[in-house]
Amino acid sequence: MKYEFTIFGFGISAKITSCLLARNGFSVCLISDKDQKQEISNTNLVTFLSRGSLNYLSSMFPNTKQFEEHPEIDSIHCELNSLRGNKPQSIKFNDGEKQNLGKIVKNTDLEKYLDQEIGQLKNINIIHGSYPSLVENKKDGIKLKLNNGEEIDTDLFILSSTKNNIAEHINIDFIKKDLEKSAISINVKGDIKNANCAFQKFTSDGPLALLPYSKNEASIVWSLKRDSKLLHKDNEELLQIITKHLSEQVSSIKMTSNEKHKLQFVYAKNLVYKNTVLLGNIAHNIHPIAGQGLNLSIKDIALFVNQIKKYKSLGYKLNDQMVLEEFEMKRKMDNTAYSFGTFLLDDIFSSNNNFVNYTARTGLGLVEKIKNLKQLFIRSATGEDFYKAL
Repeated sequence: MKYEFTIFGFGISAKITSCLLARNGFSVCLISDKDQKQEISNTNLVTFLSRGSLNYLSSMFPNTKQFEEHPEIDSIHCELNSLRGNKPQSIKFNDGEKQNLGKIVKNTDLEKYLDQEIGQLKNINIIHGSYPSLVENKKDGIKLKLNNGEEIDTDLFILSSTKNNIAEHINIDFIKKDLEKSAISINVKGDIKNANCAFQKFTSDGPLALLPYSKNEASIVWSLKRDSKLLHKDNEELLQIITKHLSEQVSSIKMTSNEKHKLQFVYAKNLVYKNTVLLGNIAHNIHPIAGQGLNLSIKDIALFVNQIKKYKSLGYKLNDQMVLEEFEMKRKMDNTAYSFGTFLLDDIFSSNNNFVNYTARTGLGLVEKIKNLKQLFIRSATGEDFYKAL
């Protein structure tokens, strides 16, 4: 079979990419390593969708009303404890008249919505339970072979999955590091005192985030060192400790789910290699501290689709290297800054060194006082400047 685009992966990024390409008239083959009955990820994870990402997706997809019921996040409140027992240093980000910074949605809800959209697009062919391997990387495209023996010819191959190590087989270089940290992700139900505020507390154990996704439900994510005793607490004791940390934000909460996820640093040195493009977490697996993981991927996807449309209308081939290299160059700085910056922030704000703690507290205080600097962080988090320039 011959397709213009073949995508390996069945996560949120792969599904958004396939929908946008298909909506623009391209033929798409979507390869999933999962069986058809396992399409939706079984996870309690949530995602912060920035105002820029939400507005972009709303303009691209016709039926996003189901996400209107989620509370708008109009402020993000950060707090850093003092190692010397002083009053915690805090900073609050909000956008004045514009108010809405974004929304927090459950990953499973987002995937279900995207599956419905994919089901309505006739130019997407889904192949379930398969892995591709590279047979031939030619000037005019790629030949892939699936584990069931089927062969696929495609103009461009989009990698959005880390499964099967196919990226390494294509000679794409990565910077990878095991951070020896894990994140506890729990969902709670109860009294969320302000469902319009995302709260992050930098504790000596690691950053603790409260992310409301309804008026009485929230996700709590605590990034911890892998040898932390907190990872081995039973649910009741863990909830008591968390409630104590978040006493001003929640009360009478009950845990509805609890998961643990290893934190790893992954950064692809290149988004493009010949006829292959990397989109999604495979390109940059960033720390959850900033809540920008999917937003970064959506920026990549938006620019990629825009570049393809623009240059195809000018007569360029889909896999023209100049077009692909321009896409990679435009996304390099943003991806690099967030990829390395988020893990650096975690190290700084979670440090048990008095000098580092004092410096971090001083830095937060300066950002709180300097309005233009704070506004710069807000504009970066909402992503609107990027989409205006798209």
